[in-house]
Amino acid sequence: MSLFDSISRTVKGLLNDAADSVQDPSRDSRQIVRELDDSIGKAENSLIEIQAQVATQQSKRDVAADKAKKYEDGARRALQSGDEALAREALGAQATAEAERDALTKELTSLEPSVAQLKSQIEDMRARRNDLNARSNILQAKQEIAQAKDVAATALGGIGGKNLSEDFQKLEDKVALSNARSDARLNSADEKSGKALDEKLAELNRGPSIDDRLEALKKQLNTPAQ
Repeated sequence: MSLFDSISRTVKGLLNDAADSVQDPSRDSRQIVRELDDSIGKAENSLIEIQAQVATQQSKRDVAADKAKKYEDGARRALQSGDEALAREALGAQATAEAERDALTKELTSLEPSVAQLKSQIEDMRARRNDLNARSNILQAKQEIAQAKDVAATALGGIGGKNLSEDFQKLEDKVALSNARSDARLNSADEKSGKALDEKLAELNRGPSIDDRLEALKKQLNTPAQ
C-alpha cells in the first residue's frame, strides 16, 4: 500500500469516526419528519394551485356552455320569426361557444386525474409521515433508555471494579494507626514531664485498696477470740 493510500484511509477513518460520534439517531429521525412536513406542505400548496386552476377552467367551461345554449335558443327564435340571417349569426356564435366549451372540457379532463393523483400522493405522504413520527418518538424513548442503561452500567462498572471492603479496611487501619501514634506521643510527653514518675511515687503513699481491706476483715473474722 502506498503512503497516499495509507493516509487517505486514515483520513476517511477519522472522518467516519467523527460522523459516528456526532450522529444522534433520535435527532436525525426528527429531522426526517420535519423534512417530510416541508415536502407535504409544498405538495399541498401545489394542490391548492391546481385546484384553483381547475375551478377557474370549470367556471369558464360553464360560461361557454351557457353561451352555446343561449345562442342555440336565439337561433331557433330568429328562424321561427323568419330572420334567417340572425339565426345564422346566432348559430355561428353557438359554434364558437361550443368550441371554447369543448377545449375547456378537454383541458379539465387532463387536469382532474392529476388532482386526484396528487391528493392520493399527499395522503400517502401524510400517512408515512405519521408512521415515521410515531417511530421517531419510540426511537427517542429507546435511545433515552439506552443512555440511562449506559450511565447505570458505567456507574456499576466503576463500583464493581473496586474492592470497597478492602478500601474501608485501609481507612480504618489508617485511623487506628493515627490513634496509636497520638497515644504514644501523649505517653512520651508524660514521661518527659515527670508525670509518670510522680504517679508511681504517689501510688506508694496510697492506703490499702478495697480488696486489701476486704481480705483483712475476713482474717479478723476467722481469728478465734482470746
